[in-house]
Amino acid sequence: MVLVSIDTLRADRLNAYGYRRRTVSPALDRLAGEGVLFENHISAAPWTTPSHMSLLTSLSPSAHGVNVPFKELMDGLEREGRYPRLAGEEDTLAEVLARNGRATAAFTGGITLDPRIGFAQGFELYDTSMAKMSEPGFASIEAWIGEHRDVPFFLFWHTFEVHVPYLHADFLGDELAAADAEDLAAALGTLRSTEDVPLPVAAERELLEARGQFRPAVVSALYDAAVLSVDRWVGRLVEALRREGLYESTLLVVTSDHGEQLGEEAGAGGGRARDGRFYNAHGHTLYEEMLRVPLIVKLPGGGHAAERIASVSRAIDVMPTILDVLGLRRGPGSGQGASLRPRWEGPSRGAPPALSESLARATESKGLRTDRHKYIVFAAPDGTSRRDRSFVPRRPAAVELFDLVADPGETRNLLASPDAAETRVAERLNAELWRLVGERRARAETTSLDDETLERLKALGYAE
Repeated sequence: MVLVSIDTLRADRLNAYGYRRRTVSPALDRLAGEGVLFENHISAAPWTTPSHMSLLTSLSPSAHGVNVPFKELMDGLEREGRYPRLAGEEDTLAEVLARNGRATAAFTGGITLDPRIGFAQGFELYDTSMAKMSEPGFASIEAWIGEHRDVPFFLFWHTFEVHVPYLHADFLGDELAAADAEDLAAALGTLRSTEDVPLPVAAERELLEARGQFRPAVVSALYDAAVLSVDRWVGRLVEALRREGLYESTLLVVTSDHGEQLGEEAGAGGGRARDGRFYNAHGHTLYEEMLRVPLIVKLPGGGHAAERIASVSRAIDVMPTILDVLGLRRGPGSGQGASLRPRWEGPSRGAPPALSESLARATESKGLRTDRHKYIVFAAPDGTSRRDRSFVPRRPAAVELFDLVADPGETRNLLASPDAAETRVAERLNAELWRLVGERRARAETTSLDDETLERLKALGYAE
């Protein structure tokens, strides 16, 4: 079983999800043609740590408790070195699979997936050198697969290849004159590194600004080149599985933790948190460019090839889906998600709403995504500072409701001047939000991270 998480990958920037500006994802498109593609898969949070913890535990951020926002994270590390850690009694996907006789290994970018946060629970090997992909890094993945080809295994591969800084220049010629594109490509080449954390985020921004190229169109082209780069690595993973005679029998799942804002701005009637940012811009909103991520499930034996599921699916559904396909069961009371297997095996049924929690700034926001609507509640900083992150205000600082069928860009807040029907929708979704957030209390522990880890977080761009 192989689970791939491509950090910062928006669904709408893959050709299989309708992107037409450039050809960026031929390998992922082929994989989608051999598997089941979920068209509206929603992340649990718009930044890496809480989102991945939800992916690997089937618990919402409020339930697993590893949900400190960026600023609190930095303040805590600098003053006390304290950081929430997944409670030891919580089951991770790796732990369940290990108990059922599978060899387990994780090849990750580390940093916000630091093993001490709890991500290493259940893994025999936990490698943190995959921030940006390299030949030596991929060779270690290939070698591990080869060494375990004759035993059941679970491989988790996470990479920041699509996260800033963008180190590939494939599409700069679409936006720049040839000489300018060549000059910028050469400059980007100087940022490349094979070190453990090759993420000079500030340096790339300074480089773009110095050349007058820090603008949405250029950054968008660089983002697309990063998608193409990771697509090539995914293609090589598929080739490696084929060489070992494992591809046909392997359950291969590809997803992401969150998307990225690439210049989207607020509409005339809503979108209050959109501000036009376009570089290293995630964690701060619950709009579609941030939460709608890919989910492709290639089943053993190739069943249900090229099937597309339109109903909403959730990050917390991935773990139970994997266990269901493998014929394994979770422990009693563990996880909050549900297997997606019935979606491709039977007639379409109503999908439960997807809960997402922002958790990135002092201002909290929580939202529900249904097949038709997006509902977002904003809490003021003073409220969240007095309560834990599962706090939902009775009188929120602001509330938004979008009709994603009529307004897929979320430009018109229906609650700015609601009619009776829209008010009823908001009331129903608000009640459901309260139910989901209060469904289970977090049991996170606390731990200490050292100065080296803090410096690596800063290198990623999460602190100055």
